[in-house]
Amino acid sequence: MMLSKKTRSMLSMALVVALIAVIIVLFDIGVFTNFLTSFKSSADISAYPPKWIFRPVLDNYLNVLGKGGYDFGRFISNSFIIALVSSFLAVAVTIPAAYSIVRYHGFGDTILSATMLLRLMPALAFAIPVFLIFNRLKMLDTKTSIIFMHTLFITPTSLLLFIGYIQDLPKEIEEAAMIDGASTLQILARILVPVLRPGIASTAILGFITSWNEYLFSGILSFKKAVTATVGTSFFITSYQVEWGNMAAAIMVSSIPTILFIFVAQKSLVSGMTAGSVKG
Repeated sequence: MMLSKKTRSMLSMALVVALIAVIIVLFDIGVFTNFLTSFKSSADISAYPPKWIFRPVLDNYLNVLGKGGYDFGRFISNSFIIALVSSFLAVAVTIPAAYSIVRYHGFGDTILSATMLLRLMPALAFAIPVFLIFNRLKMLDTKTSIIFMHTLFITPTSLLLFIGYIQDLPKEIEEAAMIDGASTLQILARILVPVLRPGIASTAILGFITSWNEYLFSGILSFKKAVTATVGTSFFITSYQVEWGNMAAAIMVSSIPTILFIFVAQKSLVSGMTAGSVKG
């Protein structure tokens, strides 16, 4: 029996919706299980079958926040500084780059092509060269080296977003400013930046979250002073055991800043993401 085109389209849509629903449910179960584990004692964690009803304890959170000898507060501080500076630098670099690509083409197209090519390559391919370069420069275990790599990691996405935002802006505004004697730098600072505020906010938020969650380069370039929250979470995996309770608590603690950041800035994020799109 042949199905009509409309029926096949509806079935395909239903399949996609069902798949998305399954992914969301599985994700929520994982987050919920992690949340419960963070309040379990070691005995309750190792119990089989798993206990869903138990007496909650705060020992895991106390261990993570200093009682157990872990300096997780410093890891959170490192992540915040690195993510904030990296997202700021990425925005500062990609606004003029996107403007050059949209308005002047030429050399800007080469920058875009090179940036996209780097982004398409797996990050793991750069792991060893990055380690060797920063080791030679004596910059291992420094925030500067991680900020540099995170900025590079964020830049391609930021560049694409700003290209879309600037393409949506009428060129007549800039032409009127040029007639009045404004330079390119003045146009960028006094006209484009104020107009692009929603896009800047959303791009900075996405960059902050990307930097906060990055693990590969943070793990390669840090081992003590510059350890981030994501890398610090792995410290609970030792050669003797996995401290599941402490790890679950560390994951929950490290998730709080990004959740609060998104909650506070969600209006800017939504308005910025809908402000522009890359045109063909």
